[in-house]
Amino acid sequence: MLQPFVSNFFPNLRAAIAGAREAGLDSLVRDLESASFAAYTTSSELLGEVGAAIVAFMRAGGSNIPAPVRSQLVSCLSEVQKVWPELRAPHAH
Repeated sequence: MLQPFVSNFFPNLRAAIAGAREAGLDSLVRDLESASFAAYTTSSELLGEVGAAIVAFMRAGGSNIPAPVRSQLVSCLSEVQKVWPELRAPHAH
């Protein structure tokens, strides 16, 4: 079975993390950053863990996440969803 091609979304993810820090969400972004740059055995595991961390951050941050950061994270999730389609961005509160 062919695996879908996932574009490198890590530059966008780094920018989103930096934007979240600038917005004062430093305490919320720590888990996302930790999961995003850890070592994983497989690319599927990496994508699943990073995707879950993005979703958790978005749920925790809710409407406190600036629109540009939310947009970057949604873009990252669109790449993750090529492998993990069940990982969806929560709606802003």
